[in-house]
Amino acid sequence: MTTQQTISNEYCAILINCSSLVLRLSHDEIQESYSDNPMYVAEYIENEVKENIIELLFEDQKATLSCTFGENNSCNASHIFFDDLDELSNYISYLNRTYAYDYIRGCWTLPNSFISIEKTKDDIYFKSFYL
Repeated sequence: MTTQQTISNEYCAILINCSSLVLRLSHDEIQESYSDNPMYVAEYIENEVKENIIELLFEDQKATLSCTFGENNSCNASHIFFDDLDELSNYISYLNRTYAYDYIRGCWTLPNSFISIEKTKDDIYFKSFYL
């Protein structure tokens, strides 16, 4: 394994782990735990429905981790957005080597959560969640 592959694997492990660790944490717990990371905190209101969002920048991993919150103010899903979609294949390879893929649910099974690939009109990202 080359040095570049080792670094890439470490970055994948760090980001995937963080995407799982934030699940079920409160808004304040995430802000406190990741205070060393550049952070964007927002409150989005539409049709009288309020949604809190925290985005954490992981500069070394060239990605942003976005956390969404449920009614009880705990993170119910996290989303990994890449600065460069070329990184996507590294993360898919890492997930395939490290975790079992559940073809029924369409996601990888992590010890305490799941992670799937999602696609929008403009982007492809990973979504971490629990059932």
